[in-house]
Amino acid sequence: MEIEEYGSQWRATLLRVHRESDCIFKLTLLVDPERGAEGIVFTEFYDYGPLGDDPGREYGYSVQAPYAVLDVLADAYSPGIAGPARQRLAGGLATLVDEGVLGDGLALKGNQEKVLAGFQAAGVPAKTSTWFWMNSRG
Repeated sequence: MEIEEYGSQWRATLLRVHRESDCIFKLTLLVDPERGAEGIVFTEFYDYGPLGDDPGREYGYSVQAPYAVLDVLADAYSPGIAGPARQRLAGGLATLVDEGVLGDGLALKGNQEKVLAGFQAAGVPAKTSTWFWMNSRG
């Protein structure tokens, strides 16, 4: 698991795969107290680079929860484990990747759906969002 910190933002890359289709697939967890109601963000991300006449595109399918529920989620995903809540949550999600519950082999939005269900099972308010970017040549 790769960890990056930028000010108050803390990002864990749980999985990064370069697919044969020239797509970079990633699962990430962002924890940022300054984002308040969207301070915890799990993202299933697809980055398609330019290929032939296709100028490239990116897609992200996220689950967002308030920063205030970080301890609840950390306890749900890593019960009985000591340490900072953001690391425990990331560790619990990384374990699900290692076990194949989350990962590259799921259908589109499959990781988003599983994490949403997990957040809801922990009793926290969570919502989904979709983001996309299309490169244009013009």
